[in-house]
Formats: sequence, structure tokens, C-alpha cells
Amino acid sequence: MRFLHTADWHVGRTIRHRSRLDEHRAVLDEIIDIATREHVDAVCVTGDVFHERRPPLDAQELVAETFAELARRRIPVVVIPGNHDDPVLLRTLKPLGDLVQVHIMSDFSEHIATHIIRLPGRDGRERALIGCLPYLHPHLVVSAAEGAGMSEAARLSTYQAKIQDYLRALAETMQRQDRQAVRLILAHLHIAECEFGGGEWRSSVFPVNAAMLPPHTHYVALGHLHKPQAVPGAKAQAWYAGSILQMDFGEREQQKSVCVLEAQAEKPATIAPVPLSKGKWLLRRHGTAAAVLAQVADCRDAWVEAVLQPDGSAPELVERLRALPHVIAVRFADLPFAEERDRSPQQGLKERPATDLFREYYKTKRQADPAPELVELFARLYQEVSGGSEEPPS
Repeated sequence: MRFLHTADWHVGRTIRHRSRLDEHRAVLDEIIDIATREHVDAVCVTGDVFHERRPPLDAQELVAETFAELARRRIPVVVIPGNHDDPVLLRTLKPLGDLVQVHIMSDFSEHIATHIIRLPGRDGRERALIGCLPYLHPHLVVSAAEGAGMSEAARLSTYQAKIQDYLRALAETMQRQDRQAVRLILAHLHIAECEFGGGEWRSSVFPVNAAMLPPHTHYVALGHLHKPQAVPGAKAQAWYAGSILQMDFGEREQQKSVCVLEAQAEKPATIAPVPLSKGKWLLRRHGTAAAVLAQVADCRDAWVEAVLQPDGSAPELVERLRALPHVIAVRFADLPFAEERDRSPQQGLKERPATDLFREYYKTKRQADPAPELVELFARLYQEVSGGSEEPPS
């Protein structure tokens, strides 16, 4: 059986207040074409379908159109929510989705068997079991009562142990149900041994270790980290498909892709990343205003950030740069910015997780640490208001 693994669509995300909907439409069409060309038995989407918990209507329409086109091509889809998604919103699509084999596992249940989807292969000779673990916010895993008085280290340890239990239960239940089936697990997690891509929202996504991923599974399809990568140290083949667009300038060197895997019962899966080409590249150009203008005047297929060396250039050159529709920021190199942020995301207030700033502010006002449930409430409210990790405006 063959599967296409994709993740972190973030439909509805902007870049410096410019819409990226046309890019999303183009790259989602490209993914549909890859799925068709590769004759996959299903498309697996591992979370962060939308960028905001309350996505704009045009973003919702685009996702619905994408699922509908896959259904028209008779390609089943399996979807789990990520930390940016609202499970309630996805749940409203589930009844209609089930009619066209768009299987949306929006909510978590302690009844693990309900998290397993059985899919037949196109040829009718093989079948797959797909175990789904939606993103679980720490406050859903460690209740307020259970976490009262716990240190952060204890809460993290409890969270990790429970996630490992859920993953193990998924793998063991699938194995009991059908040893001859191809078995996949879908999860939206932060694996500690893997690299961030640059545009992820890090608050309230606790890390787990690669060794916690269960063995005896053909493939573990992961979402959350935006850099495409295999998971080192995992007991099964596990990959992050990565985001489908370069989401911010920390991702500007990354070739975006989807994973196509082929698996048979009792045999290891083979995984092949397939590059995506439809989204715009993000370019950062350094130099004098004249030099940068000469480099970027015709970069219509990219979003450009200009970092200027002060050289006494005529102001009209800077204004010509600003006027180019694909130049989304013009900054001067002697101002705090730039490469330090990419090397160390924790420097500077705008790059630090909002929950860290909230804890520090609370402590300066109350001379005590905020309760964990208060931090979680702040994190949820912050995500609803800001939609996650939008870059600072230019």
C-alpha cells in the first residue's frame, strides 16, 4: 500500500500581513496531483491544517475544496488536529467527511480502539490500520487537580509517560486487531531529538523523546516541526513531513516536501520525500539600497526582506524598495534584528514564547510563580487572539 504524508498546512497564515491564500491553493493542488500520480491509497494529514483556531472563511473553503477534490479522485484522507487547530471546528466536518472517506479524528478518547481507522487497499489485497493521536494539550493530559503543586519537571514527566502509554496502546491494539495489516500511527508531537524549522508556535507543546515512539509499526507520521526530517533514535520509521510553505524567514533555506511511503505486511516501509515547488521562496538580501534593489526588482516568485547597509543612499531608493509588492520588509543592518534571531530564538522579547514572558511579568507583580492552570489559560487565550507565531510586523 502507498500513502502520502503531509502536515502543517497552516492555511490562513499571512506573512507581514500579506495573504498567502493563492500560494496555499497552488501547493494544495500540487499535493493532490502528487497523490494522484503516485496512486496512493490514502493521504495522511498530521495536524495544523489551519493557522488559527478561528480561521477566516476563505481558508475554510480552501481546505474543504481540497478534501472534496481528493474525494472526487477516490483518495481517502485521514486528518488529525494540531496545536493550531480547533478540534470543535474539525468535528463539525466529520459527519460529512465520513461519507466521502475523509476521516477526521478530532477528539481524544480513552477508548483507544475508536482511534483506529481501517482502510482497504486500492487492489483489495491488502488493508491498513491507521492509529490516530490528535494533539493533546498538557492541560488535557495532566488535569489541574492532578498537577496542583507539581513542579514543571514533574508535569513534563507525567505528560511524557501518558503520551507514551497512549502510543503504546495504539500500536498494541492495532497489532491485536490484525497482524497482517499495514500499520501506521499519526501524531502531532514535538520530538525532542528533532530540529525546529523556524515558524512553529512552541508554547504549550511539551517535548517527548524519540524512544517513546512504539516499535512494530510500519511508519509514524508526525506533525508540528516544520523542517522535513526523519526522527533519529526511533524504534520505527518516523518522519516529520514538515510545513508545505516556507512559513517565515527561519525556514528560508528549506526545501518543502511531502513523504510518499510504500508498505507491505511484515516488511519495512520505504519512504521517499517528494519536493514541493509551488510556494514562494523567502529571500533575505543584504547590501546597499542600490545593490539590493538591483537584486530583487524582478523576484516575483519570492517574498523579500531587505537588510540595508547605511551608505547615505538617496531616500528615494529606499522608497522604491518599499514600493515593490514582493518586498515585505526593509530594515537597516545597524538595528537589532536579523541573524541573531535565527541563531537563538530565545533572544529578544518578540522571539520568546509568550508564556515565558507571562510567567516573568506575573512574578514581577506578585513575587510568586503563576499556577500552571493560569499559564495554560493564558496560552489558550493568547493563541486565540494572535493565531500563534505570526512574525512581528515590518
